[in-house]
Amino acid sequence: MERKIVQKPNKFEVGQITFCNGGCTMQLPTFYKVVKRTEKTVWLIELESQLIEHDGYGQVGHKIPVDIQKGAVFYRRVKNWKIISDEFQEFAYQRNWGIIEPWDGLAKYYNCLD
Repeated sequence: MERKIVQKPNKFEVGQITFCNGGCTMQLPTFYKVVKRTEKTVWLIELESQLIEHDGYGQVGHKIPVDIQKGAVFYRRVKNWKIISDEFQEFAYQRNWGIIEPWDGLAKYYNCLD
């Protein structure tokens, strides 16, 4: 059996899907699509999402993005943090919400219980 190592994308690119886990808990993952990119700024638009597995009530489960846009385009400043000696991870900060980063293609945990 061959094992593959899937590397998470670490830079924003036009057309790419990104996500934000929404605040201090992993309560409400939100997905965005990169519309435009400059050296210091990324323009995003929110995407619809759907639960792919849940507890039977839709309160806890995993979400994936659906390529249906909603809302208006907005922009954020691109920031970096060092992940390995010479590699950087790009992210953008959504005030009062959390960190937006490139999506790794995996379903994200959803939990709307109090």
